Parts: sequence; structure tokens; C-alpha cells
Amino acid sequence: MTERADFTRPRRALLRGVPLVLGVAALGACTHASERLDAESNAVPAVDLSAIVAVPEIAALVPADLRARGEIVNGAALNYAPGEFVGDGGQPVGYDIDLLAAIGRVLDLGTRTESAVFAQIIPSVGSKYDIGMSSFTINAERLQSVDMVSYFRAGMSYAVRTGNPYGIDPTDLCGTRAAHQVGTYMDDVVAERDATCRADGRRGVTDQPYVGNADAATAVVGGKADILLADSPVIAYAVQRSRGTLEVIGDIEDSALNGIVVSKSQPELAAAIQGAVQHLIDSGAMREILSAWGNESGMIPTSEVSPQP
Repeated sequence: MTERADFTRPRRALLRGVPLVLGVAALGACTHASERLDAESNAVPAVDLSAIVAVPEIAALVPADLRARGEIVNGAALNYAPGEFVGDGGQPVGYDIDLLAAIGRVLDLGTRTESAVFAQIIPSVGSKYDIGMSSFTINAERLQSVDMVSYFRAGMSYAVRTGNPYGIDPTDLCGTRAAHQVGTYMDDVVAERDATCRADGRRGVTDQPYVGNADAATAVVGGKADILLADSPVIAYAVQRSRGTLEVIGDIEDSALNGIVVSKSQPELAAAIQGAVQHLIDSGAMREILSAWGNESGMIPTSEVSPQP
């Protein structure tokens, strides 16, 4: 996964320099099949949170000063669809934004997300922001400075045209044309796969980088590329938006937990958020929210504070 992820090495920083606008509806530029999707290029699912109500015993864990203020302030880098990005009206949207609102309802608190530079979020948690919910991968380095409440699992994934007409095996990309977003960890993945193929005396992997994932998905749907590589949340969202023109193949690779960042000086807040996340998991609300965004595959059964990666 491209970090937002750094499951086996730092990757998130690579992604951040490139705007990420998902909406496989944008595929219309290359193929008649995708022209039907144009109207949904910036579609955001309507997620009904009205059934989620405060749970007093969990809400009681909220620190007194935050309870008095009545609002959780979140820092997020809003360029990672479908996790968190900017909607048509300029407001933050994404499954992280919906999950944050659901957590707020459990804790009987309002929520507000402020746009931030990804690298500056963690240093600002505990001062400028109460939390950082921005598809952060839980790793040992981060756990040295902050607590992280696990809520989601993601990794690297693959998609092809529905029916897999070229018979692509994601474990063997030799001879394929691989589409991906430039500036992400997928640059390294394709280069490594290509080198391995050539070292074995086989055809290499043709690297097809695109400015955005929508363009890369367009190439796959239109037959200009064989396979799409991206983070598993990005792939799942692209497939959901493709209206049957893309499908996921293979397993999620390099998977790791994502976590909500909380200051180590706020253990009560971490406990409250963990309790709220676990309630959303147990009640089924978490699945409903993630399903709306095509990402129920990221479900985890148990939320923990600072689990070891």
C-alpha cells in the first residue's frame, strides 16, 4: 500500500505530492463503457448515522476539558479518496470523516476536521488537534511518540477489467502493462517486479504511471493497460465506482492496521475513542459505513490502543 502507508517501508510521503481524485467515472475519456460513469465522478455516498446514539458508559471516559468544549478537532490531509478528501461543496468527506462523526455520536460530542499537511499532523496532535484521523499506518516509530487506536486494515491491491480477459495473475506480472498513480509506492513495486522478471530471463513489466488513479483505472478499463495497482481502499473504491467494469483480483498484500492518533498525554481520550470504535464494530455501524464506501474488506474485529505492529 502506498502510504498513506508504510507497511514495510516509508511510503506515505511519496503519495502526498500528487492530488488523489478517485472517481472511476472519469474513465469516459477513453472508453464508451465508462462514459456512463461521468455523472458519478465526484459522487459521495449518503451515510445515515441517525441510528448511532451516545453510549453513556463510553462517553463518560471523555476528558473533562474536552467534554466542556463539546467538540473533537481532527487534523487530516484531505487528498486521499476514499479515506478523506474534499467534496464538491468544499467540505471534508470520506469514510474516515463518516467514522469520525459516528465516533462523535457515541461520545456525545461534535466533530470537526481541519485540513492539514500530512507530515505536520502527528506533531500537532495534543495541541492544535485533539486527534489525527488520516489513514495513518500504525508502526513502531509512530508509537514511540503517540498512541494510536486501531480501526481499519489496508494494504496493496490489484484490479483488472471484469472477467480478467488477459488472465492476469497478480503474483506474476511479467509481460503485463501495469497502471498506477505516479509518485506512490507503486513506482517501486512495478520497478521491483520488472527487475525480477528480467533477471529471470522473462519479459519485463511495462510501467504505465498516471497523474491520478482515475486515469490509471481508465487505462485498464479501456484496454490500454492490463492491471491497476494501488492501495486496497483506493482499489475497492474504484471497483465500486466502476459499475461493473473493474474487479479485484488476488489477495491484499503488505496489510497493516490504520490508527487514530492521540497524544500520549491523553490516555483517557484514547480509551474513549477505542471504546467508541469497538462499539461501532460490535453494533454493525462500522460495517455499514465502510460498505457505503466499498471498503468493508478493511473491517477489523477488535480495536486496541497502540497494538504492536
